[in-house]
Amino acid sequence: MSASLLGTLDPPPGETAVPAFRDGWLEPGADEPRPFLSYLAEPTDVHWSSELESLHEESSRTHFIDVLTRKLAIHALEPQTLGEHPVIVDLGCSTGHLLRDLEAECPQAFLAGVDAVPEGLVHAHAAVPRAALFHASVTELPFGDGTVDGAVALNLLEHIPDDLLALRELARILRPGGRAVIVVPANPRLYDAYDAALGHERRYARGELARKASLSGLSPRSRKYVGSLVYPGFWAVKKLSRLRHRAPSQELVARNIAASQRSGLGSLACRLEERMGLSLPFGIRELSVLERS
Repeated sequence: MSASLLGTLDPPPGETAVPAFRDGWLEPGADEPRPFLSYLAEPTDVHWSSELESLHEESSRTHFIDVLTRKLAIHALEPQTLGEHPVIVDLGCSTGHLLRDLEAECPQAFLAGVDAVPEGLVHAHAAVPRAALFHASVTELPFGDGTVDGAVALNLLEHIPDDLLALRELARILRPGGRAVIVVPANPRLYDAYDAALGHERRYARGELARKASLSGLSPRSRKYVGSLVYPGFWAVKKLSRLRHRAPSQELVARNIAASQRSGLGSLACRLEERMGLSLPFGIRELSVLERS
């Protein structure tokens, strides 16, 4: 199945051919493979940066809400039902934490990752060398039509000004019957300076993602919320933040990450949520399963 994906690639801008891939992109005479192919000649309008990447690299690996999100996303993707050797793409792969989890859970899959920040892709290559990595925009992916069996996009769409365009591009690359798992921040009434500092265009209202997916050629199959047990405390913190912090700042992001990272209660609540298989009508994030008709 990897051949169907890699065989549809055009050469990156300024190059005449697509290098061979084997644990990196191989070039004649090079001592080491390239970690990724770049299809971005100019910066994109994705609201993320290398500075935010650095802030989140370590915390997102172990933070209780991110660990729970990755586990639930892989479970919802059901990679074992996507074929004998499915092609699975992580859109907004960052430093590769989800790719590493996918590799452990679905070793027979061909994995690919896409991100607009090159610094994260270097770390992702070191973490999962066998994943084919692409420096590209999710609104203009380098893959051919119908070449992907499964896709995951965790905390990505909220950074895209035109999320409908990104969803249409996702529908284009999925094969008929292909599946995508999308996770976005929930409840626009909680949007605050922390969201603005993270480059969030929006938090999603109930039903908003399903409506936009349907307009983009994707069929919503299921929806659940992530972080339901910690949501009451999260709600209170966000409401207080809206009163206290008017201007976004990197310091606010770093302080909030550090404070929540140390929460033993949050870790316990997320472990309980996973073990109990809770499905409550509220949470920090919304997880949706979409399929290409």
